[in-house]
Amino acid sequence: MAAVWLPIVFLLSWSSTELSHGQQVINSKQAQLFLDCSCLHANERNATQWGNLAINASHTVGAKNNCLMIFIGGTSDELVVFHLQQLQLRPGCLDTVEVFPYLREPVIENSTLASYTWCQHSDRNATPIYSAGRLLGLRLSFQQPPAKLTNWPLNLTASYRFLKQESFKTEGRLVPHSFCDYYFFASTSADGQLGQGYFHSPRFPAHYPAHIKCAYKFIGRPDSRVELQFEELQLPPVTHGGCQLDAVTIFDAESAHMNAVIDVLCSPCPTRRILSSGPDLLLEFNASSNRTAKGFRGKYKFVADEQRLVAPILEAASVALKPPLSAPAKENSLQDTQDAKGRSNQHCKHVFDSRVNKSGIFETNQLLGSFIGASIGKGIDSSVVVQCRYEFEAQQPERIQIRFHDFNIPTENENSTRCVEQDALHLLTEVRGKYDTQELFCGAFLPKPLMSSDQRLQLQFVGKYPPKMTNKVQYYGFRAEYKFLTNFGITSGVQQGNECTFVYNSSDRITGLFHSPNFPGYYLENVVCNYLFYGADERIVLRFTFFDVEGIGTCDHQTASDYVEFSNFMSTDRKYSRHCGKLPDFEVRSDRRFFRVTFHSNDRFVANGFRALYTFESTAPKNTGVNLELGENSVSMQSYVANRSHHLVVIHYLLLTIVTVVYAM
Repeated sequence: MAAVWLPIVFLLSWSSTELSHGQQVINSKQAQLFLDCSCLHANERNATQWGNLAINASHTVGAKNNCLMIFIGGTSDELVVFHLQQLQLRPGCLDTVEVFPYLREPVIENSTLASYTWCQHSDRNATPIYSAGRLLGLRLSFQQPPAKLTNWPLNLTASYRFLKQESFKTEGRLVPHSFCDYYFFASTSADGQLGQGYFHSPRFPAHYPAHIKCAYKFIGRPDSRVELQFEELQLPPVTHGGCQLDAVTIFDAESAHMNAVIDVLCSPCPTRRILSSGPDLLLEFNASSNRTAKGFRGKYKFVADEQRLVAPILEAASVALKPPLSAPAKENSLQDTQDAKGRSNQHCKHVFDSRVNKSGIFETNQLLGSFIGASIGKGIDSSVVVQCRYEFEAQQPERIQIRFHDFNIPTENENSTRCVEQDALHLLTEVRGKYDTQELFCGAFLPKPLMSSDQRLQLQFVGKYPPKMTNKVQYYGFRAEYKFLTNFGITSGVQQGNECTFVYNSSDRITGLFHSPNFPGYYLENVVCNYLFYGADERIVLRFTFFDVEGIGTCDHQTASDYVEFSNFMSTDRKYSRHCGKLPDFEVRSDRRFFRVTFHSNDRFVANGFRALYTFESTAPKNTGVNLELGENSVSMQSYVANRSHHLVVIHYLLLTIVTVVYAM
C-alpha cells in the first residue's frame, strides 16, 4: 500500500532578502531556535494494516538547508508506532536521521533533542518506536549532496500504524499535582466484583522519562488481597549483579517499609504473578539513570481472601480509643461524649504537632476500612456511625494550611448542595471552651485550601458505613495534606522575616504571579500584607486576573471593608484609590521603579482574595545599535507594541529600523 503524501510545505522561513539589518539582529535568537527545512506529512489511514514510508534521493531535490522533516500524525486520541525496515546512508556520517517521538506540534527546533540518531547505519527489523502522543517526527540531514542523484544510494524504508491511546491508559486515580502517582481502590459494590484493570509506566509504550519516581498504591478491603501480573517489563539492561538504578520495588503494605519488600524487578518477567498477604500493596518505580526504556504494563485485580472473615482492629498510630465493632452505634455528636468510665466516644483522635512533622497526609481510608464487615442493623438505612477528630498544633509564628487531594462526601440528595451534619467534614471553632461547627464540607468537588487564624485548627469527620452515595463517584471520604507554614501560603517573592511582607526584584525575575494569603482559599482575618516591587530602569505593570476582596463603596473603615492599596512610595499615594469588592480583570501601572501593594483585612468577613501577574517593563530605549536579543532581563517587542500608547516615541524609533518585525508581531 503506497504512502499518502501531502504537498511539500515550508516551516517558518526567514528570508534574508525580506529583512532589514535591524530585523536580522532582533531575530538572532529565533534563528537559533528554528531550522528552515522542507517538510513532508504521512498520514495514511488504515486501522488494520501498516502504512508504508519510503524516502530516497529524489525526495531531497529542492530541500532547503540540506534537510528534510517527515511528520507522521494521527488523531488526538491516537499514538504512532514506527518500525524501521531498512536504512542506507553514506559513510562518514554525511547523512543523519533523527527520530522525535515526543512532539506536541509538527515543529522541530534546533534545540529539540532527538531520542534516536542514526548515521552509517543499515538495519532491518529494528525494534518498533512508539510516540507519546499523536505525532512522531523524523529529520533527515545531509552534507555535500552528490551532483548526480544516481550516485546517492539513500534509502529509508519503514512502516507505521496508529494505535488508540486508551489501550495504554492507567486505570487508577491520579494524585492531584503529581506526575505519576496513582491510587487504585477496591470496589465497594455488592455484586462480588472487587475491581481490576491495567497500570503502565509513564508514556507507555513509548520510553518513560529519565529521573522520575512513581508510586502505585492499591487499597483493598480488609477481606481482599491484591494480585499483580506483569505482561511486559523492559528496563535498561543490567550490566552486572542485581538491579541497579532503574527498578520496580513491590511492598506488601500501603507504605514503603523495607521489611515489607516482596521483590525488586528490573529484568523481563512477563509471566510473573504477585499476590499480597493483606488488603494493600505498593508498587514503587524508580528511574534514576540517564537511560530509559519502554517500561512496564501490568494488570491488577482485587481478589477475595477467604481466610480474613473477621474485620481487623483499627491500626492507626494516633487512635485514642478502639471501641469494639459489635458495640451499638450511638447518636452522633460533635462534642466528645463519655461513657460511665469517662472514656471518649470518638473512634479515633489524631494529633499533629509541628514539633514532630512539618507536613504530612491524613485520610479516611484506614478509618473506614476498619468497619467493613462490622455488624449492621437490618433496617434499610441502617449504618455504623464513624467519627474522627483531627487536631493540629503549630508553634509561633506558624499557621496550619490544609489542601485536599481527594474528596467525596454525599450531599443531602442528588440535586442538592446542602450538607448533612452526620455525613460531612466539620471545621471546628472554639467558643467558651467548647467546639462548634464553623463550616461543613461535602460534595464531590475539592474544598478550597483552609488556613488557621492562629496556632490551632481542628477538623472532625462524621460519616456512615456503608455510605449512601448521592453521586456516581465511588470514592468515599477525603485525603488531604497538612503543612505548618510561616509564609501565609504565599510562595512567590522573598519573605522578610516572618512578616507578611514579600519583595520582588527585577534582577531575580521580570515576570511572575503573586496573590493574597491562602489563595484560592479564604484569606485570613486581621492581616496586613505588603508586596514590594523593585525595578532597575523599569516600571511595574500589575494585571489582576481575579479579585474578590470583601468590601463596598470607598473601601474604608466606615464601611468595614477589606481593601488593596497601591503606592509609588512607602507612604500613602493619593493617585490611586483603594480597591475592594468583586472586580473584573484590571491593570495598574507604577510611575516609578518602586511600587507597593498592600492588602488589609479586618475581623468582619473574608473572601477569596486576589491573584495578579506582575511584569517589569523597561522605560529606557536601547542604544543606536538596537541589540534587542530576547534575554531573560530584556524587553520583548511585544511589550512595546502592547503598550504603544505609553511608548509612542520608542515605537516610532523602532518602526524606522525594523518595520517588518513590528507588523509581524
